[in-house]
Amino acid sequence: MNPDRIRTAFILGAGLGKRLRPLTENCPKPLLPVAGRPMITYAMDHLITVGIERFIVNTHHCPDAYARAFPDCRWRGVPIVFRHEPVLLDTAGGLKNIEDLLDGEEAILVYNGDIVTDLPLSRLLAAHAGQGREVTLALRSDGPIPNVDLDAGGFVCDMRRILGRPGVRSCQFTGIYAVERRFLNRLQPGRIESVVPVFAGMIREKPGSVGAVVIDEGFWNDIGQPDAYEKICRTFIPGWQPGDRTGKSGEVGAFVRHALKLAESDPVRLNPLSRGGSNRSYWRIRYGGDRSAVLMRYQSEPAENGLHAAIASFLQGIGVTVPRIIQHDAVRRFIVMEDLGDRDLWSLRDQSWAVRRICYRKALILVHKLHGFPPADFPSQAVPLMEPFGPDLYRWERDYFQDHFVRALCGLDIGRQAAAELEAELSRLAERLEETGPVLIHRDFQSQNIMIRGGEPVLIDFQGMRFGSFFYDLGALLYDPYVSFTESERLALLRDHYERHGAGLDWPEYEERFREASAQRLMQALGAYGFLGLKRGRRDFLAHVGNGLANLIDASTRAKNLPALRNLARKCREALGREDGRLQMNH
Repeated sequence: MNPDRIRTAFILGAGLGKRLRPLTENCPKPLLPVAGRPMITYAMDHLITVGIERFIVNTHHCPDAYARAFPDCRWRGVPIVFRHEPVLLDTAGGLKNIEDLLDGEEAILVYNGDIVTDLPLSRLLAAHAGQGREVTLALRSDGPIPNVDLDAGGFVCDMRRILGRPGVRSCQFTGIYAVERRFLNRLQPGRIESVVPVFAGMIREKPGSVGAVVIDEGFWNDIGQPDAYEKICRTFIPGWQPGDRTGKSGEVGAFVRHALKLAESDPVRLNPLSRGGSNRSYWRIRYGGDRSAVLMRYQSEPAENGLHAAIASFLQGIGVTVPRIIQHDAVRRFIVMEDLGDRDLWSLRDQSWAVRRICYRKALILVHKLHGFPPADFPSQAVPLMEPFGPDLYRWERDYFQDHFVRALCGLDIGRQAAAELEAELSRLAERLEETGPVLIHRDFQSQNIMIRGGEPVLIDFQGMRFGSFFYDLGALLYDPYVSFTESERLALLRDHYERHGAGLDWPEYEERFREASAQRLMQALGAYGFLGLKRGRRDFLAHVGNGLANLIDASTRAKNLPALRNLARKCREALGREDGRLQMNH
């Protein structure tokens, strides 16, 4: 199976919810409120994280309630198709009943509408793609009803003891699974039927034909009983106040305690951390005496924020060291991860070159595991990425530089003819950067995003990972405005990397591409300093303008084909003023 195919999710919303009466007398169970919103919307948010572009929801009991809840038939811009069942068809019957809506679809995700979970769906998609089965079930190692049996190969050998084949372990079915379109050929139109006996029949006919993946990360709740509904409502209490650092109040405290398996009586303290210019918030969690972890809360925008957990899992899988994710709540946008401490590559800036060189070499070796990953093998459905580098993104970066740095910060209007010459030059620069075959890159590979633990580098802030030129990452690190290099130091690291990973280029061409990519990266960085300093009130970023601009002048001067950019950078330096080689910022 090509993992890129799954774009549609079928959410089972037609059940009667008898066990939750009287709450469900006039409301379908998936529409019961949790923290002020319908329960089903948590499933939808969860599915959006893996690229689902359309929801199909079957209805039966109180169908008008769905129309009231979703009057425009959309959730967060994703279209919802409702398919009514005058007669309740059960799970297999419901699947067959939407077959006509699946033209062009090769596989879909099926998701029970009465569960609330944040388990990593990317694991299910990857397993379904890798196992090549018609059906792949998402399971948990334990749960209230562990009645799915697995054989020694990890495939389903029995369900609900129908076949009398106990296997080697019993697991809990999560109510989430991936199915191939051809599976529907096994079903009969209009027949009231569960998928369970169909799965059992497949196993009886061909053992090992039903795939599975055990996913114990994250939380999972089946909201089938009144006590389960009450529990999830207590867990999703909104209203945490930023001034409360005890970890007791609201949804933040509940999530932290759940993630770290702490009791209400266990002392917890949240201390704010500062991390760069993003809109993500970080806290260090102190608990259990001298134990600690880090809590990250992210916003829905920019979209790359929501990619952190999936990318972390992928990077770990290919041997790139990143912080371990302890718990991720994609609905409330919380992540608890391991605490790496406060020592990063930037903190070593005053150490001897001998010490720094060792750490920088290790960082470059580590990032090459990313650059060297075969693009054709990347699981793009399981691990969604931001827009790859191409003409549009390169243009956005140079416009960002001119808008927020050249015009807003430096106060320069370079004139129409000079602007046209600059645009032509930078367009050609983008074309040359695209000549380097696209590979996975970090995109913000600078000293403050490389932690040092036990003398070894660990990458952070990688949610902007995408396909592009690896020279962009080299430029981000070796022309880092936060750290000063001599030219001999920079060249020593570059030459060392070239001797290990020369990309089939001779040295002069390798160095030229490095200088050009560095200039592109520095335009983006200076644009960000102007934007954050002037628009977001982050004056601390203006302190890095001096080094950043000096680096841009150096890179564009050493490059052979960037005279217009070099001249503009020098004009910016003149506009901002100089004294003993340092920019004087009066903003």
